[in-house]
Amino acid sequence: MGAFSRNTGTALKQLPIKQLKDIPVPIPIIEEQNKIGLFFKQLDDTIALHQRQLDLLKEQKKSFLQQMFV
Repeated sequence: MGAFSRNTGTALKQLPIKQLKDIPVPIPIIEEQNKIGLFFKQLDDTIALHQRQLDLLKEQKKSFLQQMFV
């Protein structure tokens, strides 16, 4: 069993707060947190750029179809 197995023996799997407090949660140093934040910001910007490009292509397709089937 893994280090994080916390079965209580009941039909409903629960994780009581006292056991939850025993689980170590590693927190990266500030520099690493900043790098992670920057990565996700760049990812968001890239997704937004591609979404805008997709929207423009959809509008262009709509325009071409209207011209074809006048």
